[in-house]
Amino acid sequence: MQGQSSSITGEQVSRESRVTRNTSEMIRTLNVLIGSLGSEYLWDYISQHFETCLSTKACAVLPDSGGDSGVPSVPEHTNMSATPTPAPSSISELSTLIGFLLDVFPLELYCEVQTQYLPQMLVRLLRVLQGHMTTLSLDDLTQSLNTCLKILSKIQMPAAHLSPSQEPWGQGQARSPAQEVEEGRVPEDQWSLLGDGEAGDGVGDGLGFGPEGLEVWRRGGSVETLAQCVQDILTSFITRYLSFVEELEEDTGLAGQAMGPGGPGDSWGSCMPDRPALQTVECPSGDRGSRAVGQQETGEGPSAQVAQGVSEMGSQAFSAICHLLLESTSLPLYLSEQEMEALHSCMSPTTLHTGSVEDTLPPWLRSLMLCCVLEDPCVQHAAVSCVLELLRRSQALLLLLQDKGRCHDRSDHSPFCGRLQTLAIPPVTHTILTTIANSTDFYQHVAQVLWGQLDAEQRNLHVPSVELFYRLHVLAPSPSVCEDVICQELLHRDKRVRLEALQRFSALWHLTREIQTNVNTLFNRCFDRSLLVVLDGLNSQDGALSAVSQSWLVRALSLNDVVRIMEPILLLLLHPKTQRCSIQWIKQNLTVGNLQQLSCRGRSFSEDSTGSADAMATDDQSEDSLLSCISIVDREALWAELEGTPETTPPAEDRIEKKEQGEETGQRDEEEGQESEPTQLAQLCTASAGSVCPLQDLQRHSSMDQTMPPSLPRADSTLSLGSDLLSEDEEEEDEEEATAYLRLLKQEQEQREALESLFRHTLLYLQLYDPTPVLLALSTIETLLRSCPAPFLQTLYSAQIHPGSAHLRLVNSLTQRHQEAQEGRRFYGPLPPPSSSQPRHPSTLLQLLTCVLLQYLRSHFPCYLQVSVRAMGGNREVRVKSAELLALLMQQLGSEARGGATAAEIVREVLWGCRVQRYALLALCVSMYVTQKEGSGEGLGVGPGEGLLEQGGGVSEEHLINLGGGGVLGEQALQVELLKLLQVLISLEHQVWPGGGGAGAGAGQEGVSPLGRAWQAAALFQQSARSLQYVQTRPLPAQAMLVSAAARALQPRYGYALHGHWVALISASLPYLGSSLATISAPFITQICKNLDELVTQHLSESRLLAQPDTPEAENLTTSSWSLRRESIAPDYLLMLLEGLTSITHYCLLENRRSPVVPDPADLRNARDIMLDEFPRMLNSMALLWRVVQREEPQTTSNSAPTCSRNCSTSIYFRSSKILRQKVLGFLNPLTEEFGVRVMASVGIVWGSQSNICNINKNKILPVANEIHQTVVGLIKSLSALSTNTILQLIREVLKTKPPRAKREQKLSQTALPMLHFSLSLIQSVPAELLLQSATPVLCLLRESLQLPMPPHGYFLLLGILNDFVSRVPNLDSRKYSRDLQEVTQQVLEAVGMVAGSSLEQTSWFSRNLEVKAPRKDPELPSLYDPNAPADAIATVTCHSDQALSLLAEVLAPLLDVVFCSDEKEKATPLISRLLEYVFPYLRNHRAYNAAGFSASARLLSSLSEYSYTKRCWRREAFELFMDPLFFRMDPSCIAHWVSTIDHLLTYEKTMFKDLTSTQSPSLFSNQEQRALLLKRQAFAMFSGEPDQYCPYLPLIQERLTESLRVGQTPLVMSQIFLLFRVLLLRTSPQHLISLWPVMVTELIHVFVKLEKDLLEGQEVARNPNKGWGVSGTRERNGPVQGTRERSRPPLDLPQSELEMYLSACKLLDSMLCFPPERIPLFQMYRWAFVPEVDMDSYSGPGNSIMEGEQECQPHVVRVLEGLHYRYPELSGAGEHAGVEHLEFPLLTLNALSSIAQLEPFFRVLSCAPAGPTAADWPQAMASHAAQNGSSILSKLNHVCMEDFLENMDS
Repeated sequence: MQGQSSSITGEQVSRESRVTRNTSEMIRTLNVLIGSLGSEYLWDYISQHFETCLSTKACAVLPDSGGDSGVPSVPEHTNMSATPTPAPSSISELSTLIGFLLDVFPLELYCEVQTQYLPQMLVRLLRVLQGHMTTLSLDDLTQSLNTCLKILSKIQMPAAHLSPSQEPWGQGQARSPAQEVEEGRVPEDQWSLLGDGEAGDGVGDGLGFGPEGLEVWRRGGSVETLAQCVQDILTSFITRYLSFVEELEEDTGLAGQAMGPGGPGDSWGSCMPDRPALQTVECPSGDRGSRAVGQQETGEGPSAQVAQGVSEMGSQAFSAICHLLLESTSLPLYLSEQEMEALHSCMSPTTLHTGSVEDTLPPWLRSLMLCCVLEDPCVQHAAVSCVLELLRRSQALLLLLQDKGRCHDRSDHSPFCGRLQTLAIPPVTHTILTTIANSTDFYQHVAQVLWGQLDAEQRNLHVPSVELFYRLHVLAPSPSVCEDVICQELLHRDKRVRLEALQRFSALWHLTREIQTNVNTLFNRCFDRSLLVVLDGLNSQDGALSAVSQSWLVRALSLNDVVRIMEPILLLLLHPKTQRCSIQWIKQNLTVGNLQQLSCRGRSFSEDSTGSADAMATDDQSEDSLLSCISIVDREALWAELEGTPETTPPAEDRIEKKEQGEETGQRDEEEGQESEPTQLAQLCTASAGSVCPLQDLQRHSSMDQTMPPSLPRADSTLSLGSDLLSEDEEEEDEEEATAYLRLLKQEQEQREALESLFRHTLLYLQLYDPTPVLLALSTIETLLRSCPAPFLQTLYSAQIHPGSAHLRLVNSLTQRHQEAQEGRRFYGPLPPPSSSQPRHPSTLLQLLTCVLLQYLRSHFPCYLQVSVRAMGGNREVRVKSAELLALLMQQLGSEARGGATAAEIVREVLWGCRVQRYALLALCVSMYVTQKEGSGEGLGVGPGEGLLEQGGGVSEEHLINLGGGGVLGEQALQVELLKLLQVLISLEHQVWPGGGGAGAGAGQEGVSPLGRAWQAAALFQQSARSLQYVQTRPLPAQAMLVSAAARALQPRYGYALHGHWVALISASLPYLGSSLATISAPFITQICKNLDELVTQHLSESRLLAQPDTPEAENLTTSSWSLRRESIAPDYLLMLLEGLTSITHYCLLENRRSPVVPDPADLRNARDIMLDEFPRMLNSMALLWRVVQREEPQTTSNSAPTCSRNCSTSIYFRSSKILRQKVLGFLNPLTEEFGVRVMASVGIVWGSQSNICNINKNKILPVANEIHQTVVGLIKSLSALSTNTILQLIREVLKTKPPRAKREQKLSQTALPMLHFSLSLIQSVPAELLLQSATPVLCLLRESLQLPMPPHGYFLLLGILNDFVSRVPNLDSRKYSRDLQEVTQQVLEAVGMVAGSSLEQTSWFSRNLEVKAPRKDPELPSLYDPNAPADAIATVTCHSDQALSLLAEVLAPLLDVVFCSDEKEKATPLISRLLEYVFPYLRNHRAYNAAGFSASARLLSSLSEYSYTKRCWRREAFELFMDPLFFRMDPSCIAHWVSTIDHLLTYEKTMFKDLTSTQSPSLFSNQEQRALLLKRQAFAMFSGEPDQYCPYLPLIQERLTESLRVGQTPLVMSQIFLLFRVLLLRTSPQHLISLWPVMVTELIHVFVKLEKDLLEGQEVARNPNKGWGVSGTRERNGPVQGTRERSRPPLDLPQSELEMYLSACKLLDSMLCFPPERIPLFQMYRWAFVPEVDMDSYSGPGNSIMEGEQECQPHVVRVLEGLHYRYPELSGAGEHAGVEHLEFPLLTLNALSSIAQLEPFFRVLSCAPAGPTAADWPQAMASHAAQNGSSILSKLNHVCMEDFLENMDS
């Protein structure tokens, strides 16, 4: 086998060598033959044989045909002198021969062959083929066409005639449009349009190769004829082999119809659905190609032939023809100047064409276009490729021709003059292009056909279909042509269609990856809108659709397609209309002049951009329609716009540069130009100050030199102006005013600097923009982040931005231009070369996206632009969406940052490289500032240009920004997203902070001590807080701006709707706050408590007003400002605040916290201390909430019945009282378990702060717990961790705890007194059976409290606690308990007794007698817990002794009676005696300053006197006090207590009254005052007793009265006798007074007679005091009460003793008249002597006559009244008859008289008897009135009599 194979191999080698030798010999022979015959003969010979061969085949096919059979004859121009050889037997052999000759012929040796002979031969061959198209087979036609293609590849343009700038036409090279442009070939339409002759003109006879070879490449030459011949061949081929195309054209009526003025309805497009119909076509994937051409559903007609398909040989022939057509139309021609000008004028786009479609479109092009929609894929792809290539070349060449035409129009000489021009004529003219685009649906149908071939059943066609579809998308007149086809199915209602469309788009996306990454296709179109629709499908509610979209996205991201996905989104975000400028640059360069220019420029921008700015989607427009109709950025147009200069007003910098170039000779570099911008702008302002601008007020009020108004001097000239105005007299005052003014200026300067720092980050738009595409782009990014967060982020930060990237070159350019615009430089035009001073551009897509989002967040419209409300709203939505996206992006970065050090470093670069924290925090502060200004009613919106200029000619940054338009609600959405962003940033920053845990604040301070670092940090914090600056080296929680914002965030002026988000931010950020935990938390919870208090207070006020619905306050409640302001509060607002307060407080105080990080113990310790200091504030809020809970719970219980109506809560915030109760207890219970002592101390502080309404007064010694106090008690009792014993134990610990050294100056009353008061209220609220179990803790509390230094009120509270406890708890059968109780009681009472004796002092150092300190001040009693009272004021104020006495008087006697049992009463007497030692000194002092002490002591003595076992302690001292001459000098409030005391004294001592009466035996020489005092004591003793108690002593009393009347009657004694008579009437029964009536009536008559005589005597001088009723004393000369007037009788002057006697007598008569008749029946016998009973003047009854000489008897009161009228005439006639019903008994209530005239009303009333026939009924009427009101009259008589014992106290 091996030998056999070797022999075979040898034979093959020998055979090949023989073939090679034969070939070489043949080539050599051929070259010799050609050299001898000539090259022109050879090509002519071959052409003759080709013609002969085709003619022979035609005769064989048609043997009977005549001369006109259609068989082509030999062309006339054939050279007949040459005798051809017999033709080859077949076309195949001849084609092989031609190919062999072209391969072996040395063409480089014969230039005329390539330039002249081959084009002529090719024309002859094509003409022959054209003439025999009906007879040739497909095989021969294909071989012939391939031969023609090979000949065409060898043709070359003659190089000798090329211009120096042109290159020779390469042999066999396919020329791209770019190469054609470089070679200078200009396209144009078909030659027939030029109006020249036929193609064959000018060709020589015979072989046709005349000496003028150049004519081949001129007009009408062979080269020109090539394209027309190929077009004719194409038409003939389609007519024969694709005849159904012609039938399809005929069926549509295209050939015989002309396009009317209506447009494309009658055109080629009528054979296909028009554009509106295109949007409704629904073509399944299987039959899309056939339906695209509009075939009938029956399957008949042309569509049936289409279905038959085309053979493989026919497809190859069609492809060859298309290839030949493309190559032939790319050959250039030589044109003269006239021909070029004619060509340019004909090819101009301004040329109008009014013909129909069939007249405009050539037949070959119509046929080729119809082939594009055939079902056969080979023919279809070849046709589509050919048409698209023709269109592409034509468009490129036409554009170049137009450019040359523009140069011709702009230049003076023609660019076509001189040498011949080389041009490649465009095969399709501009008119044809326009007709195809506007009058046909060619692009749409081809797009549908190609899109339908991307289904899963035709995978073999995906690659060519995608390639052709992309080429079609690039060449289409609008990018929406192919996009509409894709989006129509992506948004189809049928789910199946949408799923298929997603699969097709996936294939399209992946197969165009290599095409779109090619740099040469940089500006080609992409499927941007379709991409956005697919990405929007990620949000679809249909799971299948979203799953397919997501799977595509994951696959695309895995293949690094993030750049392709993000590029259209970034183009939308970086649109040139969104260019911005820094507010700092505008502020520095904005003055009056360019302000006017900017205002005018802003108006022009607004006018130009109105359509785009207002082109926002309406509410009724669906999202799908919005995505399908959105316009995507045209990359080519955008690049041209960027490289050029838009036709708008150039920026101020450009004008400055031009001005600078005109004024200065030298060139400055970029930095010097930037430094000189302010000066140049000032010059510009001066130059343009006189220009016309609509801002007339700025023109009017601003001068060119920027001077200040006279009323507002400049800050720098304040001192000089002030020094000029100073005067010598007011120099000091002016200096103070100047200092104050400078201080004010400094404050204003600081505020301006703070605002400047606040707005420094702001960017201002230079024109209006359409926010709709921006919002679409942002929404798409959000969809990507939510759908595939991890893969998307990984590809974002791994995708580097390279300048050479095909997709990102335009994005890079836009990014740099936006950066240039922010710095005040131009946006359009060439970019400056990069320099080191420029900021570093983003290096990754993640950084770029972050920077773009931050730019939108910082961007505002300037005030000098006229912006509509819709545009403002759109920009606000963009800012909100940007903040939302940043929060989402940072949140996903936080998840990625946990992946390792590399990911953390990437996040760190994003945060600090893009300054995310700074801009987010500044944006939040600006938004809060805007909200505050809006909430306070201060205007933010100013007109364009109004209010910009400050006093010094500068610019107000705040007014430079258009912040108005949205109100408070407009900023809430932005703040919500910013708060979410800050929450994420705080957590993310903590993860990636250098060094970990946010410890970067001390970086670079290794050599500084901890104290120094703390001091530097505090100083930096204060500085940044004042200037609102962001410190780059400190984390977010340590930024002063954030601390200040958190402290003010919950204030009502910033809006209640944001409080929940702030609470969420602080609560979630607690683990990451670090050293700022206490700084942020403390003011935040304080504001929470304030809001809770305000809400509760308002609720209680509303409830109180609604309980009284008829009041005006209740009617106006609904219109109050609070109600209006509260509309935005959520129903769960209260619960939200409680939850936030609970989370913050528990985190800082409790140990069992759940934290993702381990906090620093020092930070927690500081926060805990501050939280505990603020805990009283929190507890106060809890108490207020508990008050509402207590009120609402009973209403909830009662409202469960169906009869519930008005008792329901008026507030929706307190409806869920059960949940509120749980929240309050959930807040306090855990804290109470761990911090019980601090909680109880806070209770004391809250108790004291709420006691301002229960000030101590003289009536209440122990404070009364108000409603808030009771609420606190109820709250503490409701805590599950605290029982009564535990509470008492905690109170004891609080009382024993010493305050910190820093708080030693706190008053003891602020801690001890509230706790004791709370203890008292607690014990009072505990039931007796439960209180019995707490007996021991109560006694321990009392005992330990007594050991503490206590203010007086503390002992009072201890006594109150003891008294309440003892009075409610029964005695235990325990000796130890009784002993302890008695011991504690004794200690407490002694402590209170010491307080009672604090106002006493010893009379001398060796005497133990005590007396009241004099003089005593009676200051206004301070509040019990007044924190402003001095430390020693409470302990030394003298009023506490009176309060101690009053408290002892109230509780001492009953307390001792309970504590000391019946057999232990004697043990209490020593204690009582010691206490009374402090009591009696007050009772011995009868001065006015001791009134309070005297009253309290009298009450104490009275209470003790009620218990008989105490008489030993006070009996002797009480009797001594009673016998004191000053005994009756006391306050009216004390007399009742002494009545009780004297009663008990006389009751216990049976013989004491007899002894008292016996001591009254008067003598002739006894003092009258002493006798009167003895009678008064006797009367008081009887008044103190019970009725008829002293009846046994009446004889003795009557005897003493008789003696007193017998021995020296004086007015003073008579006054006391009348008082004694009144006492006897009140205390003795009528039957016991029978013997005393004559004495009483007689003495009463004597007094009235004496008064009558005194009144009737006309004496003007004072009487002798020794005459008659003598008395030693002074006389008072007082006239009547009504005043004095000139009269004849002087007033009666009586001594004071006589006035008192007359008053006492009148009171006795008044008492007798007031008593009911049955009580004093004997007085009725004497009544007529005192008062009239009948009106004698009107009496007409019997016995009315008076005997002559007799005098009528008048009652004494009438006679006295006449005397008063005689003495005081002005009193006469004043009285009128008064009815009984107008009288009030007793009539006299005066205690003293100053004039006798004061008794006139009394006598007048008694003298007025009723007149008329019923006069006899007057006594009975008066008596009946007294009988009916007997009890009340007797009570009043007792009261008047008791007051008559009193004497005025000495001052």
